[in-house]
Amino acid sequence: MNFDDFLIKIGKKVKELRISKKLNQEDLDFGDYAVPVRTLQEIEAGRSNFTAKSLFNIAKHLKTKPSDLLDI
Repeated sequence: MNFDDFLIKIGKKVKELRISKKLNQEDLDFGDYAVPVRTLQEIEAGRSNFTAKSLFNIAKHLKTKPSDLLDI
């Protein structure tokens, strides 16, 4: 697996978890752990070399651990 494939797989995992929790992208763009919608769109599309902070904030909103998002 190359790095681009890695980003795509993580993006798919984030999207699947978000949808399974019945959240839309806008739901993650609020509060102390806000992730801007555009950032989330880029991550889910596999086009973003995201930061650890973004991964942490997404995990908080999805009520999971960051390591769960990386388990691909």
